[in-house]
Amino acid sequence: MKLTQKLGIASAGLVLGCAGVGLPSAAQAATFLFDGTGTPEAVGWQLWSSEPPNSTITVTPQFTGRPSDVLSVSTTGTAIHLYSRKIDATNYIISMGVKVLRSSFNSFDYGLGLSPFAVDRVNSLTIGEKSIQWSDLVGDSFAIDTSIFHEYAISYIDGNLNVYVDNSFDDIIAGTATPVLTRTGVTPQDESVIGTVAFGDQSNDSMSFGNCCVNSAYKLDFIRFQSLDNVTSVPEPSTNLALAFFGFAGLLINKKLASSRRR
Repeated sequence: MKLTQKLGIASAGLVLGCAGVGLPSAAQAATFLFDGTGTPEAVGWQLWSSEPPNSTITVTPQFTGRPSDVLSVSTTGTAIHLYSRKIDATNYIISMGVKVLRSSFNSFDYGLGLSPFAVDRVNSLTIGEKSIQWSDLVGDSFAIDTSIFHEYAISYIDGNLNVYVDNSFDDIIAGTATPVLTRTGVTPQDESVIGTVAFGDQSNDSMSFGNCCVNSAYKLDFIRFQSLDNVTSVPEPSTNLALAFFGFAGLLINKKLASSRRR
């Protein structure tokens, strides 16, 4: 082994050892919890469905296996059609690729929504016809043409919720994606549902609520998920300083060796 290699290895061990540097561990790879083919319940989703008189639920599954396949769902009247699934994670990203044909909502109820906490009527994402917003309608909304396919993602990390539109999971994890909706210090209505996600129509509101009726019709391309429980945070400032010192030390070593050769 060359002297430069020995000195470089020794310096690296000393500096990294003092700094306690650890490379960020890789996140669990993103997986499709539903790929748009068939029906969600066929791949492990639980379905809560109610179709009272004067209501309809229409589900058109796709089975041809083409990438363009989507699931079509429509509700009318006071029907409920909500899918949920346990993901067994405490920090995670959940997203849905969806196109809205029609969608209505009121405070705490949505005809189409994506929930990071099962049936949480406060902290779900409501997807309307021209905008998205939190399901309690508190805070800002984000104007968007929901009549074309978009991927709506919710990250839940250390008690904070962020909503992204058409961003990759890698960019969300790296912190380079910009959220369009944010909530900090979030406590679900029922903390036992952390690790269970849901999507669909969770409302049976009728004329008695003054807004008949909260329903939707949509085409679902996919539901995607990634656990963030094993992701190590980015290096601390002290670590970055140590890495900079290591680079400076390397320059000094090379300069000293060059001087020795001239003697």
